[in-house]
Amino acid sequence: MLFFLICLFISVFTSYGMAIALVEKGKDFPIRRYRILLQKLIHDYIGKKWARVLLCSSCSSFWISLFVDICLCIFMFLIFGQFYFFWPFSGFITIGLTWTIIEFLNGIDKDSNINVFIDNKNDEN
Repeated sequence: MLFFLICLFISVFTSYGMAIALVEKGKDFPIRRYRILLQKLIHDYIGKKWARVLLCSSCSSFWISLFVDICLCIFMFLIFGQFYFFWPFSGFITIGLTWTIIEFLNGIDKDSNINVFIDNKNDEN
């Protein structure tokens, strides 16, 4: 049971981190090359519309969790002899976590932008 919880924790947070890195920071230097390569591979071999998954943090976190769970399944079976594959549920947990954190940060950003705008407006008068 402990291995299962550890694998679930690793799966959720690794998927979240990879999704944020690919989507939110995908235009920055070290990640841009790999994101373009991944989008091109998805576009050519899977489908045109599937390449658009990398434009949405929540969508990409769900599908990245599939990849992470497959890697964890192989690792856990080869090293410990136990089977772990909890993908649809770990994907939904990751979507919920990603959406919650992004909405929370957008709410903080919206409040801080309003306060900065009001403060600047009052300073001019």
